[in-house]
Amino acid sequence: MRPRVLLESMALIAATLGHVDPASADTITYVNDRFGTTLSFPVELFDRRDELPVNGDGARFRNDSGAEIAVWGQLNVLDYTPESYEKFLREAEPLDSTITYRASGKDWLMLSGLDAGTVFYQRHEFSAEQVIHSFEIRYPVSAKDRFDPWIGAIAASLDGP
Repeated sequence: MRPRVLLESMALIAATLGHVDPASADTITYVNDRFGTTLSFPVELFDRRDELPVNGDGARFRNDSGAEIAVWGQLNVLDYTPESYEKFLREAEPLDSTITYRASGKDWLMLSGLDAGTVFYQRHEFSAEQVIHSFEIRYPVSAKDRFDPWIGAIAASLDGP
């Protein structure tokens, strides 16, 4: 069981306040056949999919405003824990990237921040089957009001075996 209570509560609060109504949105549910990673998000946020990679690891969706969402799975061949994976990601981030918030649990990691005028949000879930299920959403700071209310519901939909 993954710790999703906080994310689901955030989505419920936002929906109750009228900011987000995930039940009424037309959604895309991406399912990765290779790793079983799944993620759902509103079509209105990301209406185009890039060409799928040959290796079948994941997919990237975009819109005209410059926002994008990537979802993927990967084998955890280096036996990352949420803590060691965060260290790896922080070392790999561009110099102009700033992580402003982090949270983690026994089998998950969430990072968000700013990267050259772009908001980013990442969630990584570590499965017992040695797979890391991940997604990252990026959007212009000027679009925060449009995207921020959806983050909790999108993050809560990330799943995999």
